[in-house]
Amino acid sequence: MKLKQTAALLAAAMLALAPAGVPAETAEDGDTIVTIVRAPEQTRAERPPCFPDPADNYIQLPEGENLALGKPVQASAHNDVYVSGNLNDGKTETYWESKGFPAELVIDLEGTYTVSAAAVCLNPSAIWEPRIQEISIAVSLDGETFTEVSPATAYTFDAAFGNRIRIDFEPAEAAFIRVVMTSNTAYPAHSGGAQAAEICIY
Repeated sequence: MKLKQTAALLAAAMLALAPAGVPAETAEDGDTIVTIVRAPEQTRAERPPCFPDPADNYIQLPEGENLALGKPVQASAHNDVYVSGNLNDGKTETYWESKGFPAELVIDLEGTYTVSAAAVCLNPSAIWEPRIQEISIAVSLDGETFTEVSPATAYTFDAAFGNRIRIDFEPAEAAFIRVVMTSNTAYPAHSGGAQAAEICIY
């Protein structure tokens, strides 16, 4: 028994002292076999090629600039720390959660643009179970009079597809975007209202 323990300790010491690039070595003593395998050098987390990339199944977002990113946003009352500033900070790890329904938010694009698509995103982590939220979108040139470009529709959010949805509509001139969310199947079990990590406008 002592001989086997000594062999194992010796192998561990060899692993600690072996320089990078040393090929795999095998120490054998009776029934004890220890194989030393050098891990490849890497500077960041990497996914082995044999594992599929989950992002391959994500709903594709429109190409081009997200006009809503970092722009002023006003929204309905929020729950706890889930403030409106989380809606367009560029991070899906943070999110906005309204206090009840209907939940309304208005994004000032700080300029007039021709817009034709929007995306609503949640955290893509699988810990967020699938849910359905009803969403409508309207545009305005003055921030007061809005024209609906996408009527209230039920959209499914599923981590398997990136936990995001894309809404395409006829091109329209807009300086302000209003998004109204009127239901969330995660309510009331987990939330007090609508949820969105990012609102993107293209």
